[in-house]
Amino acid sequence: MRILMNDSQRNLTVVENDELRRYELLAAGTAVGTLDFRVLGRRRVLGHTEVTADQRGRGLATALIKAVLDDLIAEGVRITNYCPAVERFLQGHPEYLVVLDPSHPPIQPGSTSQADENHQDGGSTPLQRLVQAQHARLSELAVRSQDPTIDGFERRRVTDQFAAVAAQHAAAVADVLLTASRSSSGEDAAVLLHNLKQFEQALRVLKGRVYGDARFLNLSTSEIWRETERLLDEHDSLETRVVSGLEQVHDAGSAADLARALAKRQWSSPTRPHPNSPHAGVAGRIAHQLWRIADSTWDELEGRGLPAEPTEHANRHSAFSHYLFGTPDDADLTAGPDTSQTHRDLGNQ
Repeated sequence: MRILMNDSQRNLTVVENDELRRYELLAAGTAVGTLDFRVLGRRRVLGHTEVTADQRGRGLATALIKAVLDDLIAEGVRITNYCPAVERFLQGHPEYLVVLDPSHPPIQPGSTSQADENHQDGGSTPLQRLVQAQHARLSELAVRSQDPTIDGFERRRVTDQFAAVAAQHAAAVADVLLTASRSSSGEDAAVLLHNLKQFEQALRVLKGRVYGDARFLNLSTSEIWRETERLLDEHDSLETRVVSGLEQVHDAGSAADLARALAKRQWSSPTRPHPNSPHAGVAGRIAHQLWRIADSTWDELEGRGLPAEPTEHANRHSAFSHYLFGTPDDADLTAGPDTSQTHRDLGNQ
């Protein structure tokens, strides 16, 4: 490990841990803070800064971030930042803005990109509305899963549903959005793929902890949820960026087709996380199809109560079938129960 900073007065050291792909802040030799990173050529993507609960309020996150940015500037390395703590540091220390890579800008809460303007004006595209609906659904399930007012059995049921929907969404994103974005935004796709693998690993740990897997019983449920939600927030930002890139190179019709493909794949994806399987390309799609068969079998045997794809009538383009089944348009037939309005909108584009 390479030492970036050594403060003997405060007994603090900052090191670069290449094996774990993170910077670590050590207090008396013990890691009390981390900043995740990913290497993309000569550029680094900063992920998330975390300080242990008992060490917060001492300015340690600032010390860690400053040491990291000082080293990167000295080495001539540019960054793309996805960490809110780093963003706050940069806003308060504009002299460090030179570290940002202008050709790969970070996603900022106050961004005025076209996608953000569309969302604020209520004119977001079908693909944007679909991913926003999926993110809102996952956030809602995450909150309910941690609600202390509901009994343990119900919390376990909702947590299981969160893990299933999240796993399906991750697989669908890998199959549809990553495939579509590789030619137009390869680096963004690579970062999103890395996030998907980490997110699925967190889901695996969360699910194991809920079901009493002995490998995870020593882990704190609150800490597992904190990591899961961090990766979910990161995924939200990364997916939004990829979607924005796709819409810049696709016309409205093609973008709407991507939205429909993503929605349909969501309901035909594995219901369990498989972080060690292939995620992208032909191998990823084949793995997802095989795992879908295996997961569906286990779901049936266990009697899992999971969201299911609504039945699609064979004569779906018939006006009579719409009358018979009470569906206002074709898009509604492929919608999940929590995104039906979004899919109805897709059909009206």
